[in-house]
Formats: sequence, structure tokens, C-alpha cells
Amino acid sequence: MASDWRKQLLPASFRGISFLIPQASVPVGQKGQLHEYPQRDEPFFEQLGKQAQVHTMTAWVIGDDCFERRDKLLEALQTPGPGELVHPWLGRMQVKVGDCNLSHQLTAGGMVSFDLTFYPDKPLTFPTAKVNSQQQVVKASDSLLDSSLARYKAAMSKVDQARLGFIRLRNSLSNVYTIIQQQFAPFVGVFTNLSGFVQSLMNAPDSLSSLFSSYFKDFSIQDSAFSDTSSSYRAAVATTTQQAEAVASINTVSQVGGVDAVAASQATANLVQDALLVQIALIVSEMPIASQPVATVSTPSVEQQAVLPLVRPEVPVADDVIELRDGLNEAIYEASLKADSAHYVVLNTLRQALVKHLTAVAESGVRLVDITPPETASALVLAYRRFGDATRASEVVQRNRIRHPGFIPAAPIKLAQR
Repeated sequence: MASDWRKQLLPASFRGISFLIPQASVPVGQKGQLHEYPQRDEPFFEQLGKQAQVHTMTAWVIGDDCFERRDKLLEALQTPGPGELVHPWLGRMQVKVGDCNLSHQLTAGGMVSFDLTFYPDKPLTFPTAKVNSQQQVVKASDSLLDSSLARYKAAMSKVDQARLGFIRLRNSLSNVYTIIQQQFAPFVGVFTNLSGFVQSLMNAPDSLSSLFSSYFKDFSIQDSAFSDTSSSYRAAVATTTQQAEAVASINTVSQVGGVDAVAASQATANLVQDALLVQIALIVSEMPIASQPVATVSTPSVEQQAVLPLVRPEVPVADDVIELRDGLNEAIYEASLKADSAHYVVLNTLRQALVKHLTAVAESGVRLVDITPPETASALVLAYRRFGDATRASEVVQRNRIRHPGFIPAAPIKLAQR
């Protein structure tokens, strides 16, 4: 048993050149500053981090070919850059060579001695540019708004207003007007009904583009159609998902009627569709990439949480964000198929920016997992057992459309991973 430790030693070498190491040392522990004060008998030691792992050692090159091996080791030591050191006691490591000494002794015979110093090799960290995906979405939405307004005006300038039929426009734009009522609340006071909307298009078609231009000039999430919801990820995802469905629903209009009526209807639908995409983009741009929440040391009891609810950083549910991303990707792709080449580029740029940002948001979120409660329990108890946070009971209920929060059956349900 006495020789077992010797079997665990590795043959010493640097950059493949072998040698013997009779002794080696490396600092351990903490570096710091000792503070001593007048008229005080007790000093104070301030720890300033771990000691740098500087390896100092004596190396021997022994044998009839000691001079030849000495020269190879000298070349290895004088080569700049990191190299691999095989330390008999500490294993393999990447190091950089420091100050070294070479010594010869006539009485030592065929032996050359080195005093070696190796410093740990740590890759240099240089400042790197990080793309702000939120700002990219905002810029792409601004470009889309400008392009859509120009496309609408160009299309309407080719329409003969005298040949527009009120009934035909009214029939083809009923769905578009419904979307305006639902998604652009400030417009309701301007267009009181569908007939008034159609009359405005026939008499002053540029008024619609002016309304959208003014709307987005002073746009804010609080003033938009979903001002009654909170600024949470869940509310943003729900709102934009609904709007993405609206985008797909007005991709095309009825082709029945005169050429001018069809052209005016399609131009109007395109403008409203693009405006929806701009609004979606501005909402998505407000969704930050979540930071990882700090784990709590202990979980307060339910009674304590009733008095002082837990406050935790909100993170998105990755499954919901990915579903939104894929839905938007498909809706914008379908919209781009009927665009001219210039507008196609603008739509595609927005699509790529949205996909990139939503992917980053999803990566910072949590996934859904399927669990089956062992017994019927309330949402409060289930949330406390799963997350240590009884205030997330409403999340359990809403996620699984539970009829009564006091009775969650022992059946598969979906919950956030953490």
C-alpha cells in the first residue's frame, strides 16, 4: 500500500518535453490586506479573493542526452503563448511561462536544473457587441409604417373615386371595419359605423392614412386597445396572439365588384393589416428578455404569505412565446406574398426581427410540464407545493381553465417548470 500514491503520479512534461520534478509549490487560500489600527490589539484581515495559481517548481533533465533535451525544453519555454503542463500531482493544465532559471553544475554530472514559473492561462475577455433585439423590432416597425402608408397612397391614387360603389365597398370591408373597432379603440369615435367608414374612404381616402400616422406618432401601450390589462408577459402574449389572428383574417378581401372597388378594398385591408403588425411589433418590443430569478433560501409559510405575499421577478412561459412567434411568422409570410418587391423586403425584415426577439424571450423563460396531482387539492395548495408561492394559485387556474379553484382533480394539468 505504501507505493500506491506513486502509481497515481503523472510523468511531468511541458509541451510534450518530459522532465523530473523533485518539488513544486503553488499558492492557495485567499489573498487580502491586513489592517492594523492604533490603540487596538486585534487586527482585521480583509479577504480579496483567491490567490493566483502561480506554479513554481524545480525541474531536472537527466541522462546522456540531457543537453539535447535541455535545448528542446528551452525552445518550449521560450515559445510565446499558452501550453500544456502535465503536473505530477495536479494533472493537466493550460499555463503560460513566466521567469525561469537554467543552471548547470559540474559535480552534478549529466543533469541540468531549471527553476520554472508557470502562470494560469485564462482566455482574455474582450468587450463584445450585443444586439438589442428590442430596438431592432422598433426600427423594423417604423420602416413598415412608412412603407405601408406610401403603398396605400400609391394604390388609392390609381382608383377612380367616381366608379366606387358604396354597397360593394360596404360588403367587402365589413370585416376590416370590425378589426378596426376591436384593435384601434381611438378610431371608434371617428368612424361611428361601417357606413360612415365607407363614406370617409370614398370622399377622403387619405384621411385613413393620416389617422394611422397620428395614432402611431403618439402610440403607447397604456393608451392602446388593451389598456385595461397589465404589462405582464401573459397579457402581452394574449393581446398579440389575438391581433396576429386578426392579421390573418383580413389578408384578402372579396374580389367581387368592379376593378376600382376591389383595388380600394384591398388597399384599405392592406393598410389595416400593416398597422396591426406595427402595433404588434411595438407591444413585442416592450417584452424584455428575462433575467434568471434568484433562488430563495427558505419558503415562507402560507400564513406568512397571506400577510406579506412573495414578490418574484416575472418570467415568460416559453411555450406561449414560441406559439406566438410561429403564428406571427406565418401571418407575416402570408401577408408578404401579395406585396410588391420593396414592401416584401420591409415585411421580411420585421418578420426576422420579431422571430429573433421572441426566440430570445422564450429562451429566457420557463417551459410547461405535465403533472398529475396525487389527490384532489385546491389551487392554493397546489401552487404552494409546486412553487412555494401560494399567490400563483390564479396562474394554475387560468392555465388549465379550472372551473373552481378549490377543487383541482387528480388529472394531468400543465404548470410552469419553476
